[in-house]
Amino acid sequence: MTSSNGRAPPAALTDFLTLDSTSMPSQPHMTGFLPRAIGLIALTNLLALSGCGSSDVARLEDYLEELEFDRPLESVKEIKVNSYRVPCAARRQDAAGGDVEPLWVQMKFDLYVIAEEKDEKSVLAGIERHRGMLDDTVHTVCRQSSIDHLLDARWSAIETRLLDAIRPLLGEQRVRQITFSSSMSWEPI
Repeated sequence: MTSSNGRAPPAALTDFLTLDSTSMPSQPHMTGFLPRAIGLIALTNLLALSGCGSSDVARLEDYLEELEFDRPLESVKEIKVNSYRVPCAARRQDAAGGDVEPLWVQMKFDLYVIAEEKDEKSVLAGIERHRGMLDDTVHTVCRQSSIDHLLDARWSAIETRLLDAIRPLLGEQRVRQITFSSSMSWEPI
């Protein structure tokens, strides 16, 4: 009998599980089913715990490096892309998941790109060079938003979609993140 990681359970536990009622003490409550049930529970717990000692433990340092926190925050700049007022028909669904008439809203926000100081001039030049495409991209992403996206206080789905759309225009490696002004809002129109 081996566990999922190839280790065998301790011999005492294996011996305990193979006991039958003739080798048990003469106590009436300890014969037959009860000792095997207790043994099975103990074996299950042992096997569950034996898989927890993995050598592939994720370290916090690795996780932070993956998130690009290895550079100090002082070395980044928030670069304003533009101020936006985007009218859109936010998609809605009823409780059954069927589409209902969209809610016409106006989204208002200032969009900022976060880039390293050394990339600031390149990003500013890209913003000016691609102004029309950037504005069109922002309007397209906003107009494809649903009411659920707008109800999220941080607009995280919209932010992710905008970041994916803006990075190719301004430089994949230059744009670290995007952010909205603190006054981002939407209102029915």
